Amino acid sequence: MNILGIGDPHGSLPKDLNEIVKKENIEMIICPGDIPAKPKNASDPMAWVNFKKKADKSYEDIVKKLCSYNLPVLILRGDMYIKGRGRNFTMNLFKKYKNLYCKKTAKLKINGQDFLFFDINHESHAPRFRSYSKKDEKLNNARSIKINKLLKRLHNPIVISHAPPYGFFDKIPTGKNIGSKILLNAIKRYPPKLVLCGHVHINKGVKKLGKTKIYNLGYKGEYQVIKT
Repeated sequence: MNILGIGDPHGSLPKDLNEIVKKENIEMIICPGDIPAKPKNASDPMAWVNFKKKADKSYEDIVKKLCSYNLPVLILRGDMYIKGRGRNFTMNLFKKYKNLYCKKTAKLKINGQDFLFFDINHESHAPRFRSYSKKDEKLNNARSIKINKLLKRLHNPIVISHAPPYGFFDKIPTGKNIGSKILLNAIKRYPPKLVLCGHVHINKGVKKLGKTKIYNLGYKGEYQVIKT
């Protein structure tokens, strides 16, 4: 299977996407999340007030484009549009496309290949936008149990995760590692065939952990053609 792995778009897709899909005989598109454009000072809530329409349109345009090839599109939401209005927006958008698949911690089989979605990056060592709570700990314990159970049952799955596994393509400029320890421990215990991730944009690349090949797909138009 020829897979086009697209890094976190943040409003941008690869240049010459039509040519890439045709030339590489792409059979599936995978994106690990963070689809819409964002303002330069995205950490400031007020920056989003006048930017929201632009972000919405970029989200709609990118999803429409990816689904236009009538190939399976496996996608995560990542950090963006995950609660309240944003959650409703993505749910309504995704429903328009029968060839689009978006899950949180769940399995999927297409053409005999097992896939495992793992859309999480809020853990105690790397909280996102807010402090880490007992509720977060409870949810993550449940997700840890679930991902281990799924990996144990699946045959050579491809894992799609927003965050990289801890210690792989996850170091930010401060030197801190912000990858998922839950994911790292799970893939060490039950190694999948591939892990496709994004989230830490400065660290695009490929590494191996045992038999598992880990791809950080980058962002804003970066991509990787993966032949399985």
